[in-house]
Amino acid sequence: MMKFKSVANKVTDERDEAVLNNKVAAECFYIMIVGTLVCLVYGSLFNNGVISADYLLYPLLISSIWSIYRAERLDVNAFGSSSITVLGCLLVTGLITLMIMSANYRYNHDVYHNNPLDPRYLMAWPITYTIYVPFVFLVNWALAALGRFERRRLEKQLDDLENEE
Repeated sequence: MMKFKSVANKVTDERDEAVLNNKVAAECFYIMIVGTLVCLVYGSLFNNGVISADYLLYPLLISSIWSIYRAERLDVNAFGSSSITVLGCLLVTGLITLMIMSANYRYNHDVYHNNPLDPRYLMAWPITYTIYVPFVFLVNWALAALGRFERRRLEKQLDDLENEE
């Protein structure tokens, strides 16, 4: 009986997979550098030197989509066995909190009376951090579990290929 697969996975050597993953990462890095330079030029020429963080999210989005597309085209596992440590999760949560709270202050500076030391604003920092910590740990756990699943699937495919020979 013939099976229809939407994705044809080719099994490669681990070294080849690492080389292809590095190729995808380098391409995404170039996209981020060029996108950031375009945002800098746009901000300096057309926006009175103000570079909005919103414009810097576009290269990140484009490089993320490109990473998924290229990893699929090169038939490599983009997730591998990567995960971040507890300290890394806490730092990522801090970065997310910083982004949210800077946008909060930018949009609500009149509520805080143009004072970044306003108690209401300072109290929002730990609340925001506490809300996002479980989410970051959950995503990290899911990526680590996906990496373990993909590693086992790859090892099973390699064993099946060795048994066929």
